[in-house]
Parts: sequence; C-alpha cells; structure tokens
Amino acid sequence: MSDSTTTSGLRTAFAARRLGRGPLAAGSWLVVVLFVVTAIVGPLLISADPTRNTADALLPLGATGHLFGTDDLGRDELARMLYGARPLLLVAFLSTALAAVLGIGIGMIAGYAGGKVEWVLMRLMDLALAFPSMLLIILIVSAWNPGVGSLVVGIGTALAPGLGRLARALAAREAGRDYVLAARLGGTRAPRILVQEVLPNMAGPMLAQVVMTLSVAAGFAAGLSYLGLGIQPPTPDWGYMVQAGQEFLYTAPRLVVLPAAATLIFVVACNFIGDDLRDALDPRGDR
Repeated sequence: MSDSTTTSGLRTAFAARRLGRGPLAAGSWLVVVLFVVTAIVGPLLISADPTRNTADALLPLGATGHLFGTDDLGRDELARMLYGARPLLLVAFLSTALAAVLGIGIGMIAGYAGGKVEWVLMRLMDLALAFPSMLLIILIVSAWNPGVGSLVVGIGTALAPGLGRLARALAAREAGRDYVLAARLGGTRAPRILVQEVLPNMAGPMLAQVVMTLSVAAGFAAGLSYLGLGIQPPTPDWGYMVQAGQEFLYTAPRLVVLPAAATLIFVVACNFIGDDLRDALDPRGDR
C-alpha cells in the first residue's frame, strides 16, 4: 500500500469524527437511517394489507384500527406509506449506484488517460447532458415496461454524466501528482493505479456528490411514479399516492400531504448529508 493511500485512509478516519456534529447534520443522518429502517422493518410490524379494498373509505386520521386513516378505496394509509417507501428508496439507491459506477468509472478513465480518450469520453458526457434529464429518463423508461428495472436504468444513466464530469476533474488533478508519476515509473498498471491510488484520494468530494445525487434520484423516482411511468398500481408508491390523492386534496389532504412530505423530507435530508460529508471529508474546499 502506498503512502498516498495510507494518508487518504487516515484522513478519512479523522473526517468520520466530524460527521453529524451540528444539529442539522445529525438530524439529517437520523432521518435517512429511520427512513431506511422503517422501509425494511415497518411492513413486517403491521398486519394491514396495503392493497386490500374495504368499505371503510376515507376514514380520518386516528380512526380505530387505521392510524393514518384510509384512502378512497378503503386501503390502510399507514400500510401504504410503509410499503410505499420500499420501491422509492430501492430505485433511488440502485439508480445512484449505477450512476456512480458509470460516471466515476468513465470520468476516472478520461481524467487519467487524457488526450483523445478524454476528448471522446467527455463529448459523450456532454451529449448526454444536452438532453433534459427528465426527458432522457422518460425516453429510456418508455422503451421498457414501467418498473424498478427500467427506472434504475433510466435514472442511473441520466445522472451518470454529472458524476462523470466531477470524477474527470478530480482524476486529472490526481494524475499529475508525484505519487501517481512514481507508480507509473515503477511499472504499475493503469487499472491498479486508478483503483488503489487515484480513487481513494478523490473519494471525499465524490462521496458527497453521490449522496446529493441520491436525493435527485429519489425526486425523479417519485416524479415518474406521479406521471404514471414508475411503479404501477396496486403496488403502493409515494409518487403515485400523491397523484391518486390529489382528487381529494380538499376533502382528505393527508392523502397528498403524507407521501409528498415524506418524499420531501428524505430528499432534503440527503442534501444536508451531502453537505456534511463534503465539509467533513474535504474541509479545505479542495474540490
């Protein structure tokens, strides 16, 4: 292991101690953890079926046996909120992972190689960025049946160029450092240099940007479901729940407010976590 990698590891260890120090940052971490745990465990703790229609339509908040009331088809709203978190978070995390693999991989290769390779790869990135993200996602999703797979591919592909441009800039900066030049002169192969030397030293700002990308992915996932291009009914999904509940916005506003507020809280919390990671891992603003 090189000195640069060891130094990067020590810097990351010290930075971890600075995470979540402010109340806003700590609250954001807590919110995201609670959302993830609730999405995994919550549905196992309730007996109500989120897809079963009953005669008890539009029961109010606090109704007996229905803490969040019921929707227009008599389905338990608490169960639908808990189950509806799963597809949104699943799509958000998977599409962000895909965007990170594609964007960081291509960006690192472009920044490290330079020359014609960099020019070709970055022109492809620019071409992808020329399309409005939502339009590109809709085009990709429309090519398949709406579902988790098509959403992940569409959102991940649309968000990859943004990560790629940052990765290229960081990799190009690291490629000129002495430790990289020494590794090259020592005969180390390029893939190993990228993975063991360059990547650890650009991990701080990249990780912060990936978390912010997660918030964008969650927003896109909810928006596509609202448009009917996401998870299809009767499977609960926060985006579709907002669309279905807007007909009752004045008589039963909770049908819109609950899923919309949950989505907004998750998105905002991810943004604050991204800021927290950036400040902790890259405190000098060397990005």
